[in-house]
Amino acid sequence: MTGTIRPASLLAFLFLYPLLVLAQQKEVSIRIAQEEGSVLLDSTQKQLVLQRKSFKIHIMLENVEGVYCYASFNDSLYRLADLDPIPGFTGLPNKLIPEEDFNKEKEICVSNDGWCYWFYKAPPASHRFNRKVVLLDDNRLVVSKSIKQIYFTSTKKEVKLKDIFAPLYLFFVVVAESDANGKPVKELMRRKVRIDWINED
Repeated sequence: MTGTIRPASLLAFLFLYPLLVLAQQKEVSIRIAQEEGSVLLDSTQKQLVLQRKSFKIHIMLENVEGVYCYASFNDSLYRLADLDPIPGFTGLPNKLIPEEDFNKEKEICVSNDGWCYWFYKAPPASHRFNRKVVLLDDNRLVVSKSIKQIYFTSTKKEVKLKDIFAPLYLFFVVVAESDANGKPVKELMRRKVRIDWINED
């Protein structure tokens, strides 16, 4: 009969539905590591102290293409409360800073108004992370971005981390939903961290 669901079909649907939802689950975790130290950035970890030398940002992506990152020596976004709206959120795709493929320069772009979009697409497409990618399973992977210098977009100058003394503010945003025009309409998560520097031993 049209419009009816057989008990066997209903049972199969009820059994498979949690698996389908789980398969589409979106999740992102972020770690910043330097030598042997590693810190998971969560809602309680908002400050970090690093030596003024190379570090890595590790990101686990599950059913997510990429992460927006705002890097600045200005703390305007860092001061946002967890539920405060992000200024210009729907226009993020229009504020992107051009970056080298495969993180060739091992740098992070600093700007007071631009955002980086660190995404991964399966080869042979280019992406913004280091070339080495760790595939955990069909839906999850770990990508990394090595940082050895700061690129100032306003002056187009590169500065080594050993010459950086001011706190660096990173603000990460993952989009959960976009509209038909590609404008972000809902956040999946946000993370923020202030990086302070200490001298090498």
